[in-house]
Amino acid sequence: MGRKLLLLTLALVFAAAANMSLCCTVTVEGRELEGVYPLSAVDRGWAAASAAAEEILSGPAGLPELEKSYRLSLRPARGESAGISSAVLESTPGVELNQGVYVNSVYLGSVEQREELLGELRQFITGQLPSWAQWGYLSQELSFREQYGSAGSTTPVEDMVLLISGMAPVMYSDGEGYVAMA
Repeated sequence: MGRKLLLLTLALVFAAAANMSLCCTVTVEGRELEGVYPLSAVDRGWAAASAAAEEILSGPAGLPELEKSYRLSLRPARGESAGISSAVLESTPGVELNQGVYVNSVYLGSVEQREELLGELRQFITGQLPSWAQWGYLSQELSFREQYGSAGSTTPVEDMVLLISGMAPVMYSDGEGYVAMA
């Protein structure tokens, strides 16, 4: 009986050891990232962030300190390299996260705050609203994407409003089918 118990214990230990994987937790500039990452994801994330920072800054970038703490885990590591890249880029001096502005998928530039731009755009549209019109809208699709860029490279909100209205003229409607361009 003792021998069977010993064999069962050894089988369980070997099964657990066979299912364990080496993974790590990641700290960027003293801030621990949430989750556990496979080693390959950490390397890919660091390499992508390094290449992106050098492209954004047009030369060598002062990347933040990244530390790995290795662990064995029975559960698979689920962290992704994109999370590591984002954390590294957010901590890189001279790089900032902005909102890229697109009209019909044409890139116009970037702004710091999407909401601020939308507020100014609403004011622009309603400020020129003809007396006969009930509402105004852009004639083309406006979209935003988060993107990293060099610090200070954003377009002023007032200038972006003019760029948008040039690419997507404002249309006004009387609510009964009559539509005119501003």
